[in-house]
Amino acid sequence: MIRDLSEVNPIKMLKLLKSIILILFTLTGISCLTDPVELGEHDDYVAQFDLVWRTFDQKYIGFIFLDLDWDAVYNQYRPEVGEIQSQQELTDLLLEMFALLEDLHVWIITPDETYLFSYTPGYWANYSMPVLWTYIDSLSTGGFTFWDADSVWGYAMFDSIPYVMVTGMVEYLNFAHLSNLIDNVPDAPAMIIDVRMNSGGHSSTAYQLLRRICTEGGLAYYWVRRNGPEHDDLSEPEPVYNYPLSTCFDRPVMVLMGGGCASATEGFLLRADVLPQVILAGDATRREVNANAQPYSELAGGYEFSIPICTILSADSSTWIQETGIAPDVYIEATYRDFSQGVDPVLEYALEWAASQ
Repeated sequence: MIRDLSEVNPIKMLKLLKSIILILFTLTGISCLTDPVELGEHDDYVAQFDLVWRTFDQKYIGFIFLDLDWDAVYNQYRPEVGEIQSQQELTDLLLEMFALLEDLHVWIITPDETYLFSYTPGYWANYSMPVLWTYIDSLSTGGFTFWDADSVWGYAMFDSIPYVMVTGMVEYLNFAHLSNLIDNVPDAPAMIIDVRMNSGGHSSTAYQLLRRICTEGGLAYYWVRRNGPEHDDLSEPEPVYNYPLSTCFDRPVMVLMGGGCASATEGFLLRADVLPQVILAGDATRREVNANAQPYSELAGGYEFSIPICTILSADSSTWIQETGIAPDVYIEATYRDFSQGVDPVLEYALEWAASQ
């Protein structure tokens, strides 16, 4: 054993220190990889795959809804990474792996900001836009009184009944015209809001729509977040409340819904469902409320991937919306044959209901 450092050959000592530093640097890179682009060209693909798999393992909320062995998924796909020759091939492999999660909110964004979705759920759309336009043109008073420039929302009058269609929860959507409509129809006995074709968007937009019919505050639902390394490590439920506007539509409202409703639109429906004057009518929603409440994670070459880390629990603390979706208060049967014959049973039910108010 060497007890006196003066006995050590300084050249040998320098080589030894370099070896130790290299080993420590390598181990550090394995344990906390954040930028796989710094690695060699071939190892980039390995490092990126490991980074993605590990990030989902540690943060993804959706495992609580899946009977999926994530370690087995790694063992299945990891050997294929060695054959990858391009970032596009890696992207294709990751999308194939993501598809096992069956989650609408898991995607990859390319450098040109194209969204590549890993999963597109099938659903029954209980509406037909051509049929809807026929009803509006033939039965409403002069068609749409207002239709926004981006073709996202508008309203028409069916006699004294305001009918509001919102096709997407687009960021910064301005509902000032809806407030004006509410002010201008003080004698309207009821209102119909149609979101059957609305697959979501921004929750802030959905909330602004909700506030135009929010007559009272209160608990709407809970957010639950993944907060630990185990797949079932969950935060305490975080309450989400409704807050009414000083001026809103305070008479009966029927909201038309169905399988086309997902994401932020499901949040809107949950908020609306707790309001005493609101009736949800149509069919169940798509069950896609897992949310990406964090910045996107980066990959090489400007690619990014999303990872949902939170989900929604119903106000009664017993129902995961990602598992069950949202059921209507009134189920209305609508078939392909109905729409092929120019009939919209959901809208017809709503118009009959509104006329009876």
